[in-house]
Amino acid sequence: MSRRRLWAVVMALVAGGLAVVGRATQVAVVDGAEWRDRAQRQHEQVIEVPGPRGSILSADGYVLATSLERVAIQADTQRISDPALFAHAAAPLLDLDGDELARRLVDGPRTVWLAKQAPAVVGDAVRELAPTAVALVPDFARVYPMGAVAAPVIGFVGREELRTIGRAGLEHHFDAVLAGEPQTFLAVNDAIQRKVRLERVEAGRAGCDLELALHARLQAASEVELERALVDLDADAASAVVLDPHSGAVLALASLPSFDPAAPGQAEPERWRLRPVQDAIEPGSTVKPLVAAAALSTGTVRPGERFDCRDRGTRLAGYWIRDHAAPGMYTIDEVVVFSANAGIIEIAERVPQERLWSAFAAFGFGQRSGIEFPAEAAGMLPGVAGWSRLSRAGFALGQELTVTPLQLALAYAAIANGGWLLEPCLLTRAAADDWSMPSSGRRRARVLDPALAARLTGMLEAVVEEGTGTAARVPGLRVAGKTGTAQRAVAGGFDDDHHVAWFAGFLPLPDPRLVIVVSVENPRADFWGATTAAPVFARIAEAAATQLDLAPSGHEVVQAADRGGATRSAGEGGA
Repeated sequence: MSRRRLWAVVMALVAGGLAVVGRATQVAVVDGAEWRDRAQRQHEQVIEVPGPRGSILSADGYVLATSLERVAIQADTQRISDPALFAHAAAPLLDLDGDELARRLVDGPRTVWLAKQAPAVVGDAVRELAPTAVALVPDFARVYPMGAVAAPVIGFVGREELRTIGRAGLEHHFDAVLAGEPQTFLAVNDAIQRKVRLERVEAGRAGCDLELALHARLQAASEVELERALVDLDADAASAVVLDPHSGAVLALASLPSFDPAAPGQAEPERWRLRPVQDAIEPGSTVKPLVAAAALSTGTVRPGERFDCRDRGTRLAGYWIRDHAAPGMYTIDEVVVFSANAGIIEIAERVPQERLWSAFAAFGFGQRSGIEFPAEAAGMLPGVAGWSRLSRAGFALGQELTVTPLQLALAYAAIANGGWLLEPCLLTRAAADDWSMPSSGRRRARVLDPALAARLTGMLEAVVEEGTGTAARVPGLRVAGKTGTAQRAVAGGFDDDHHVAWFAGFLPLPDPRLVIVVSVENPRADFWGATTAAPVFARIAEAAATQLDLAPSGHEVVQAADRGGATRSAGEGGA
């Protein structure tokens, strides 16, 4: 070899060596961090797994929602030697189509989720088919042990990867509290990318449990009675509220038609709503006691005064307003007892507009109650600036305003407890150290003095004993309450085809422990509150009396003050 060739070879070797050294220096020093990260990613994979979601519990010890331990099954498609064979062996275990699974393994990304929320025994069986390719990741399934009971209250969840997210109801409203903090796992691979172990590097925190004021058995009984009413009356929907008039604790909050929270997509979204909280409707004659309270508190009715209700209606601003009470001369107490439209309109016409509006506002109408639930309706309470000549009459009959069944229950609770408007209490406890539970169950304001509350109670007891509410009687218990039949506003006006039937009341007297409000929307078989909602009230009240062990109080009638005159019939309509 010539000297020139030798030097050429030497120089080539030196240049190559320098290039190797330079590249090695670049990889080790300049780009070292990046390459170390790549190497680590080849051997390790960080997987974030939510911890178990907190449970939702009833006051009487039932589990309404909870989480069960499951596994998510992940496959490395490059480690599966025969995807078709594996797919057709795993598909029956996973309840999947074999051909579709094979397509996912061949055409999908390198890492494929075969299943989520699978029982551990299923995960073990799938992993045995390809131990080097299949990894099992901790997962949880949300379950509802009582099925559809209280479903619109509890709501339901959805999924994003391994995260369970509240989509409706309490599951949504308290999602951050129920979800807790995720746990982090490190999937460690060997040199040929087999997952050899799963290490937990951050423990995370389980979600907090929520304890409700609801009694699951009373909730279930209320829903049974509402379902019976829907069928018997051919109605569109029905609601019921049961609460403690002294604490504001919501013992039942029923809304039908309902849905299965484990499969919410199988029901129309309309069924997801919690109607007693999220729907405001016309209250009808259930507000007549509030009109009487406004008149008595302003002194616009003289003691012993009677109102002429002999014409089966009254004319106002050129309109004839029908009355379904038996013709007669009624005291203010009797106007409420027999639900006389002509009488209550005359009474309302005497009350100054601002005072009448203020009376309804004081009972919480037109404003949210503050219950711990999303999208609560405030209802409609138009200001006097927009009133027409008929508005006082409309208010007196419960037609130009809307309320939720919960708002009406709180108003009746104020009568039952001696005059205090309460904040409702749906959530009683949440086991969370770093979260402050919203205050509830407090007194908001005094809206009646005790003497006036007692007089209204006497009127309402007489409604049940001799007026329009006799179908709401409960054997062995003294009941006070009021019927209501309202026309629904449709296309900007009222017609005779759309109604809501009400009964609102409390028991047992003289120390009420329960307020119950029932509404039935668009009942086609019979739309009067006296014959539709009142019997439902009675059956729910009987169930509550049994479950809560209410002491019998007899059927003695506390005579309504200043009623006077002979007892009259309940009338034909049952308003």
